[in-house]
Amino acid sequence: MIEKYSPLDIASALKRVGAKVYDPTPEQSRIISIHTNPLEPSVVIAGAGSGKTETMAARVIYLVANGFVRPDEILGLTFTRKAAGELSIRIRTRLRQLRSAGLIPTNISLETSVTTYHSYAARLLSEHSIRFGIDADIAPMGDAAMWQMANDIVRTWDDAQYTNESAVSTVVEDLLGLTKMMLEHQVKASDIEATDLALLEELAKMSGPLNEKVRQVNRVLTQRSGLLPMVERFIERRQQSGQLSFDDQMSLAADIASNFSDVGELERSKYKAVLLDEYQDTSQSQVRMLSSLYGGGHSVMAVG
Repeated sequence: MIEKYSPLDIASALKRVGAKVYDPTPEQSRIISIHTNPLEPSVVIAGAGSGKTETMAARVIYLVANGFVRPDEILGLTFTRKAAGELSIRIRTRLRQLRSAGLIPTNISLETSVTTYHSYAARLLSEHSIRFGIDADIAPMGDAAMWQMANDIVRTWDDAQYTNESAVSTVVEDLLGLTKMMLEHQVKASDIEATDLALLEELAKMSGPLNEKVRQVNRVLTQRSGLLPMVERFIERRQQSGQLSFDDQMSLAADIASNFSDVGELERSKYKAVLLDEYQDTSQSQVRMLSSLYGGGHSVMAVG
C-alpha cells in the first residue's frame, strides 16, 4: 500500500479550508498511519488528555484520503451513546473538510458506522438470532423489568429443599448478579456446582470448631449452589419469551460469532477497518464476540 498523503499533509490540507486542527505529534502520526502497514492490527495505550478522539478521527481520515478504505467500510465501537455520537460527528466533520480540500472524490459517501458495543451486538443478534430459534427484535429489558422477573421466580420457587437465610430482596440481587456473571464468563451451572461441592467436601473434613470466616464460606457456597436452578429457570424464561437483557444480547451475539464462521466472513467483508475505543473496559463476552469476528489479522485498532 502506497501512502499518498501523510498525517501532516492531511492536517495541512484541512487547515487550508479553515479546519481547527493541530499538526499530529510524532507519536500520534505513528498511530494514525502505522508505517509498516496502514491496515495492520494494533493496540494503542492512550493516557487522559492525549488527544485520543482526535487521533482516532485522524486515523479514519488518513485511511480514506489514501484510498485504503471507504468511509462505509469503517466500524467504530465505543461504550456510551454520547461517546459514539461525539466520535461520529468528529469523523463526519473531518471527512466533509477533507472533501472541501480536494483529497477525496465528491461522489463518495461520507457515512461511517460508529456505534456502541451493545448496539452492535444487538444488530448482530437481530440479524442472526433465528439460528438459535430466538426472536431478538424486542427491545432489551430494563433493570426494573429484570428485577421484577427475578423477584417472581424467587417468591414462587417451589423447591422444598431450598433454604436461604437472607431476605427475599437479597436473594433477588444474588440471582441477578450470579446470572450476569455466568452469562458474562460462559460458565455452566454444572461447573459451578461441581466446584462448590468439592470445596464443601474439603470444608467438611476440617476438624475442630470452625471460625466465622470458614462458616461464612460454607454459607456462601451452599447458597450459591442452591441458586443455580433458579439461574437456569431465569435464563430459560427470558429466552423463551424473547425478553432479553443487555447481558443476554451480548452473550448470545458472542455465541453467534463463535459458532457460525460465515457471520465473521460477512462482517469482515463489510468493515475493512475497525476501531475499538475504551478497550480496557470490554467484557469477556465482548472480547469473545470481537475476536471471533475480527481476529486472525484483520485491521483492528484497539485503543485503551
